[in-house]
Amino acid sequence: MGDVHRDERDKSGQKFSLSKLDKFRVDDMTLRQRTPRQRDDVHLAFVRASGCVVCPKGVNRHTEAAHIRFACIAIGKPATGMQEKPDDKWTVGLCDYHHRTGILAQHKISEERFWFEIHGRNPFEIAARLWIESGGAARALEPKTAKRPKKIKARDRDAPKRKIRSSPNFPQGRKLQSRGFEKGPA
Repeated sequence: MGDVHRDERDKSGQKFSLSKLDKFRVDDMTLRQRTPRQRDDVHLAFVRASGCVVCPKGVNRHTEAAHIRFACIAIGKPATGMQEKPDDKWTVGLCDYHHRTGILAQHKISEERFWFEIHGRNPFEIAARLWIESGGAARALEPKTAKRPKKIKARDRDAPKRKIRSSPNFPQGRKLQSRGFEKGPA
């Protein structure tokens, strides 16, 4: 089966031939590669301990780490897709009322409206300040140690197979009875 060629024009208007296979490779490389989410449990604990950034001082509610989902190209925050959580450095502390359950909670209305119109605050500045104060920026620069893979022990093929023993805590019930579908003579 031969390649099917098409004529394409580049930006200068020159014609060139491009096979469907090459076209597929070019389009495939332009897709966005999802990078793994950067997690930092120490930073999340710091954000939860810092309190809600929207509540007035003196109000002590349970604080959750709220991830900022919308993008800001100016500071390098990529857009977050469906069923995708942003890196932990893009978090601010919000109480459950302002995060999830309130009438005008972050997840019930658009995030831009929640932060800029209703509360008049820039969540990226808050998240950057918390990231530096928690030491997350310094931890991100440290080299990561790779985990050694577990050594898999080969099974001895000549060894006798283990018998499955019933657990002494498992209740012994009555024996299973046939439902009358015995095999007949073959």
